[in-house]
Amino acid sequence: MLKTSLLVPAFSKFSSLACIKSDLIYKNPYNRLKQYLEVPVLEKDNIFSPDVETIFAAQELFIPNRFHSIKFITSGIGPEKFPNHDLPEVILMGRSNVGKSSLLKAIFRNVPSLLIRTSKKPGHTKTAQFFQIGSKLCIVDMPGYGFNQPEWIEDVLESCIKRKNCVRTFLLIDGKVGVLESDEVAIDMLESFRAPYAIVMTKIDKTADSRLLRNILHLKNVKKSSVYCYAQPFMISSHTYEGLGNLLAFIGHITGNLELRNTKSISSE
Repeated sequence: MLKTSLLVPAFSKFSSLACIKSDLIYKNPYNRLKQYLEVPVLEKDNIFSPDVETIFAAQELFIPNRFHSIKFITSGIGPEKFPNHDLPEVILMGRSNVGKSSLLKAIFRNVPSLLIRTSKKPGHTKTAQFFQIGSKLCIVDMPGYGFNQPEWIEDVLESCIKRKNCVRTFLLIDGKVGVLESDEVAIDMLESFRAPYAIVMTKIDKTADSRLLRNILHLKNVKKSSVYCYAQPFMISSHTYEGLGNLLAFIGHITGNLELRNTKSISSE
């Protein structure tokens, strides 16, 4: 396999990806953390680790062009306000101030015209927001739970998650603080919906490796009895982009937009 340092210059003339901050977008944080453990956090077969070419293809999904527009389409708190389309949808949900807006900005970094609505006040966003990626997929940003959460958040979550075109929900956990009681409630709720979901640990660039490992191990214990959670938590830095490529490749595959090479097939287990 070609080294990442050689691949990026070779591809940059065909794409706006030349503005990538570093090659950390191609890195899997598990490879950095496993040096501290005698026993792996995850079994080898449960680590989603696509190759560089696959990650590059995944990023191309999130670059607009003449025939592939990326835009905000609507927001709302009930099914009557949700878009009527057949695009596969993925949902981002998490505690207030967990880093959802930062993750969205990282995902859409090549779409400077796209406004990601944020607030300095945790819990201020009150609606589900839908972002359309061409004719490929839709990302749904849910209001944060916990502090100042809307009373109806569970109902609107259920309405979104049970839509026929929802393929996965991503539950964001703050990598600095780990799983809180409100996160455990969210996990129990997702299990009750019987819909596949995956965990994303954010802010790993602001978290010491030792604390991140403790939080990952605690999460592994919390979700021992889970049925619908994907085995691997994804670790992400929205600032350095470390781990982001893995997540984008996962999203590309589960929405039917990306074939995987040299990695384990995906299930809801």
